[in-house]
Amino acid sequence: MRQLWALLAHICLLMPQSLFAKESEETMTPFVSTQWLADHLDDPDLLVIDASVLFNDPDGEFLASGLEDYQKEHIPGAVFADQFQLAKEDAPIPFTAIDHDVFVAYMESLGMTNESRVVVYDGGPEVAAEFKADSWASRLAWQLQYEGKDQVAVLEGGLAKWKADGYEVTDEETSISPGQLDLTRQEALYTDLEGMKALVDQEDPQTVIIDVLSPDQFSGAFASFGDDRNGHIPGAFNVPYMKLEDPETGELLPADQLKEIFAESDALNPDKEVVVYCGFGVAASYVRNVLNQLGQDQVKVYDGSLMEWATQSDYPLEATEDPQNTQE
Repeated sequence: MRQLWALLAHICLLMPQSLFAKESEETMTPFVSTQWLADHLDDPDLLVIDASVLFNDPDGEFLASGLEDYQKEHIPGAVFADQFQLAKEDAPIPFTAIDHDVFVAYMESLGMTNESRVVVYDGGPEVAAEFKADSWASRLAWQLQYEGKDQVAVLEGGLAKWKADGYEVTDEETSISPGQLDLTRQEALYTDLEGMKALVDQEDPQTVIIDVLSPDQFSGAFASFGDDRNGHIPGAFNVPYMKLEDPETGELLPADQLKEIFAESDALNPDKEVVVYCGFGVAASYVRNVLNQLGQDQVKVYDGSLMEWATQSDYPLEATEDPQNTQE
């Protein structure tokens, strides 16, 4: 009998690496649910980040930090990442990605380590919008992965869904112990103006370009950057980012519906590389995360997006409609 107990004890010592693996060793999906976060909120290696950026009322700033809202209420234990500090101040395009070392140092100041599992959320929905897309959270998630951090997820539905599902929020200040990171940039997740132009010129059938803006912006009926610079980058397919989730709950549409939406572009083909763009690289990050959730990992974000492309007067744009409304 004593030998039997010894054998069972030996087996139990081996089992944690298999059947009883720690939850903290799970591989995170690109989106996690509020239930998942609630179940893991006390995990010692979990870092929750509020990445909110606000679209203010017309009389206020066009874009504003979500810090004040964070200070009023946030998910317990969450820290705040100011995306204005994660963008180049002198860049002509809003929220242009900052230098690697600066980004890493900022994340270390939030307590992040290489071992951290990170869940990012934002406070959506945007002002005057009928959807709750996790665009700002996805933007930071993309930056983290671009700079080399793994184990990063976006909270599906953000703070609005967290509260709607009955989970607690707090105004208590989160104590932070600085972390240490050793990260390497993943250039395969990024492209710039020069890289985008090369892709368009090559007309490579193995590359799928996706414009995630509204159908009116894609067609040129709404000219965001001037009447003579309306439409979309040649060869792009239109997959509006606000059509990928339930506007009432902020949850992603069922996988079969999402796959149908992407079917025309063939963006889920594992042999294809996908490049996504929007106005200035934020909503595109959300669609990238959706593609990742569906199993497509080869996705670049064109950081400068249409705002940058449209400033190049000799770079082509395709339009199927004349502009009906111009926003300077």
